[in-house]
Amino acid sequence: MNYTTYLKSFVDLIFPRNCWGCRSSLQVYEKHLCLRCQLDLPITNFHLTQYNPLYEKLYKTVPLKSASSLFYFHKEGIVSELIHQFKYLGQQKIGLYLGDWLGEVLRESPFLKDIKGVIPVPLHPTKQRKRGYNQAEILSMCLSKKLQIPLYNNSVERVKNTKALAHIGYEKRREEIHQAFEQKIKLKENEGHLLLVDDVITTGATISSCAQALLKNEGIELSVVSLACRV
Repeated sequence: MNYTTYLKSFVDLIFPRNCWGCRSSLQVYEKHLCLRCQLDLPITNFHLTQYNPLYEKLYKTVPLKSASSLFYFHKEGIVSELIHQFKYLGQQKIGLYLGDWLGEVLRESPFLKDIKGVIPVPLHPTKQRKRGYNQAEILSMCLSKKLQIPLYNNSVERVKNTKALAHIGYEKRREEIHQAFEQKIKLKENEGHLLLVDDVITTGATISSCAQALLKNEGIELSVVSLACRV
């Protein structure tokens, strides 16, 4: 055991580090997630295939250039736990970690080489004040840095304070989210291919509604990406 490893072991003894997924103690060589949780993550690899299940699902309602998601989403499991902590328990560091991971993955995508900017799906101001941050904006900041492209966080706004969509059915979601977004700042025609970002895509109602508002700008194309999706 070298000096650095010894020091890390000593620090872990005094200040134990726990896995963000299962809360077990982390080994010296593990960072944030234990090896078991890392192996259990349901990675999609959608970024490598244009006509993937998420794209096919969303393209029915809104014309997109591509759609990708890092993980499959299930109601229970490590992905659900991580996103819950990030979204509702103030654990922004989890979002930064996963956002960096997502950015590294998207750099490999052949469908995003011409992306000109990143746009987070906005929260309603009331909800953002209550939560303290917009989780999609944190992810977008990571992607902007990794992909070295601008962040446009004022191009669309949420004008309707919708109910918690997770607790209502598909058709009710569509009704609830209808016309929930409006242009805030008109995008230039030469902005080209833009990336719309959210944390989770389930029915696709929210991100489709936001995309429709953005596509009122002439001359732009949209791709969408999320941390997790249900297909």
